[in-house]
Amino acid sequence: MITTYLDEIAVGDTSTSRRRTITETDLVQFSMFSGDWHPMHTVVPYAEADPRFGGRIAHGALVLSVALGLVEFWPPAMRAFYGVDRLRFLRPTRIGDTVHVETEVLGVRPRPDGHGVVTYRFAVVDEQGHELCVAELLALVADRPGEADGG
Repeated sequence: MITTYLDEIAVGDTSTSRRRTITETDLVQFSMFSGDWHPMHTVVPYAEADPRFGGRIAHGALVLSVALGLVEFWPPAMRAFYGVDRLRFLRPTRIGDTVHVETEVLGVRPRPDGHGVVTYRFAVVDEQGHELCVAELLALVADRPGEADGG
């Protein structure tokens, strides 16, 4: 996603990440790490009895975390995760779903400090092409060295 300096990023640029399958171990470890033991994630009979989901689903924060880990960030250019806006979980992510991330640059806003803010449409997509999670992701991206200081 961020694989170059700010001057080479343009509105309309797109990328697709590698893929990863969500496992039961992911749900258990995320519950242990986060302390979120909601039964929709951890208790089979409870989750199966829910008429909307009919089984265990991944934590929303787990899905977002996995998705951020799937996209490519080149350290010299990617300075910081700057924010997330309009985050929505459109469909549940289930054990066994294989997900990837599709991004599109929506905006590039240079700043006078040698960085810029890049806004992306960020979509987590399953193997059937369903969007599971969408957001606008903001990244703080470095100018090419020498650009901000005129040299």
